[in-house]
Amino acid sequence: MPKSELIESYRKMLTQSTRNSSAESKVPHTRIDDGAAIQQIYYFGRKLGQGSFGVVIEVKHRETGKKWAIKKVNREKAGSSAVKLLEREVSILKRVNHEHIIHLEEVFETPKRMFLVMELCEDGELKEILHRKGQFTENETRHIIQSLASAIAYLHKKDIVHRDLKLENILVKSSEIDEENEMKLNIKVTDFGLAVQKAGGSESMFQSTCGTPTYMAPEVISAHDYSQQCDIWSIGVIMYMLLCGDPPFIASSEENLFELIKKGELHFNNPIWQTVSEAAKHVLQLLLRVDPAHRITANELLDNLWITGETHIVQRPFNVLELMKEWNNSLDIGEVCNVEEELNSPSTALNQDNMIEEQESPVSSNGNSEVGAEIETESGSSKSCTPTKQVNKKKNNTSALPNGTLKKKSLPPKPSIASPAGRSVSPVSNSRRNQDSQERKGETEKSSASSSQGLGNKNIQKSTTTLKTKKKS
Repeated sequence: MPKSELIESYRKMLTQSTRNSSAESKVPHTRIDDGAAIQQIYYFGRKLGQGSFGVVIEVKHRETGKKWAIKKVNREKAGSSAVKLLEREVSILKRVNHEHIIHLEEVFETPKRMFLVMELCEDGELKEILHRKGQFTENETRHIIQSLASAIAYLHKKDIVHRDLKLENILVKSSEIDEENEMKLNIKVTDFGLAVQKAGGSESMFQSTCGTPTYMAPEVISAHDYSQQCDIWSIGVIMYMLLCGDPPFIASSEENLFELIKKGELHFNNPIWQTVSEAAKHVLQLLLRVDPAHRITANELLDNLWITGETHIVQRPFNVLELMKEWNNSLDIGEVCNVEEELNSPSTALNQDNMIEEQESPVSSNGNSEVGAEIETESGSSKSCTPTKQVNKKKNNTSALPNGTLKKKSLPPKPSIASPAGRSVSPVSNSRRNQDSQERKGETEKSSASSSQGLGNKNIQKSTTTLKTKKKS
């Protein structure tokens, strides 16, 4: 049959191709009798990869000249389980369209084989590039993780969980060198054979253990219910490996490896980590948290200041549980501040402090009272501490007399707030002051009893005891 007739026949087949749903109608799925017809549409070139039951070949469209990669799978060799994985991959790829997810152009199917025409990534696997480089710089890693997080956030929004994220499943379509001589890779997430779309929405959980051990999340290893957060753990493993070249958890056996993963103790012992910022290490700790509820999400990762490049700004936690934890830690401080404001108000704290000063201050040896100087000193300074601390301060400025009374040490008056020159307080004035203080004591105690901390009441009772002791003496 002439080439033109074959192409025309192919076009007719496209119009009659079977499509699973309207959402997948953009990806043609054509059933043909013989795969030889595909060679009349594409030039077959070099082999890009080889699997146990398939091969990936570089091809070029005969009319457009555009290059693609065809994944050819032998149904008979693959077996029923592998065919199911392939069909699952095709089904999911038909539903997605993202710049960092491999694009499926069209599908051909014969009774024995399936041909997936996919986006060509000429630079190969990210794992191979890492192996050649040893490790990526922090800026290079940031660009890769940002692209990867964007793809995973898109999938999670569609309730799709990849479940097998690893360096081998990240292809590099192209790369360029920026002004700082650093690589910027255009990555594509591929291999959706283990991916699954949650049927029950965001609350749907999985229990099957699958994936590659090095990248598996603790909840997957433990066969606990898990959700899309298992992909986030894999991103953390990938980021760790990009920065230092080695996985975060290494063991001699799979059993020991799983134990290390479930503990989740992250180490930065390699000297290369001295060149990595604390912000990047903090992101790794957010990604590799054992508890998936405390693990950062893909959307939160995209908003992280290390990803956006604004590492000089202090970042608040995104996770709801982290925010609640932070709120609980600051609750006591807030309560203390509220009590301070209440106790330091003019109607309570200031009057109580003045009462305490008047009642605690004895008459000096020269007949002059130190009450005035002490009150002025306290009222002239800002009261930033609690009443308890103020009482302790007064204790430090007192000394014991033989009769058991406390004598306040002399404090130098401040010039700016000193009493008028030549004015002194006589013992009679002091006695009247103490008598007035006793009359007001009852009212002050009632007011202090309503205080949330009860601090003022204790101070007044202590002052009353001191006054009674002085009178007896």
